[in-house]
This record gives sequence, C-alpha cells and structure tokens, in this order.
Amino acid sequence: MIKLYYQNECSLTQTLRALRSFYGRRGGPSQSTLQRLVAKIETTGSVKKQPTPVRSRNARSAENIAAVRESVQQNPRQFIPRRAQELGLSQTSTWQILRRDLGLHPYKIQLTQDLKVHDHRQRRLFADWASNHLEEDLNFGRKIIFSDEAHF
Repeated sequence: MIKLYYQNECSLTQTLRALRSFYGRRGGPSQSTLQRLVAKIETTGSVKKQPTPVRSRNARSAENIAAVRESVQQNPRQFIPRRAQELGLSQTSTWQILRRDLGLHPYKIQLTQDLKVHDHRQRRLFADWASNHLEEDLNFGRKIIFSDEAHF
C-alpha cells in the first residue's frame, strides 16, 4: 500500500483505485486507514506498533510511605485531605498508602441506638418472657437471634 501510495505521487484517491485490483471493488482499506498508515511511516519509519509511554508512579515510594507512617503516629485522627496537603501528596496517593502499604482502614463510630432509662424495664420484661419460653422449649435459645450491639 505504501509503495503504491508513493508510485501514485502521494495521491490517496489514485492509491485506493490501484488497490481495487488486489481487494476488489468493495474490499480494501479506507481512506482514513491509508492516511494513518502513511502518517505512521513518515513519522516513525515503521508500521510496527509503538509502545505507549507509561508515566512513572512514584507517589508510593519508600520515603512517602515513611512520611505518612510518621504523620499517622503523630496525629492518628487527622483527616486524609489535611494530611495529604501537609505531606505534599495527592489525596488518592495518601489514601492508597494508608490502605495498601500501612494496612490502615477508615473507621467511624456510627451511633444507631441509644439505651434510655426506661429501656431497662423493657429489657427486663423481655428477659422474663425469654426465660419462660426457655423453660417450655429447650431449643428456644437457638430459634432467636440476639444482638445488643450499640456501635456498628
């Protein structure tokens, strides 16, 4: 295709017409495909796929991990955005260091239920009710799920 392109004085239309003898009337490359191929030959000198450059990821370096570890030891309650700003790292990088490298996970107590003063009476009534049922049915304790968790 490239040879025909240069033989036809760099004319895309004439090159595509010349390629019809190889591919037939409906087959063959499109004009945009031929343009991309010519551009690639002219810029790189090859039709091989060039490796895409990959940016170096150095945010999770040993120095940054040590800095985050020291920051956590000094102030474990500090928010990630503030910590990242003080260390000169992105929030995502700081979060990844905390999570992946230091094995720390966010934890926030969520109060879902407070026990009030009048709850003692209700708990006592339930305990008496359950006690009566346990005397009647020995497997009653296996039929009910108990949870007195205050924090989840």
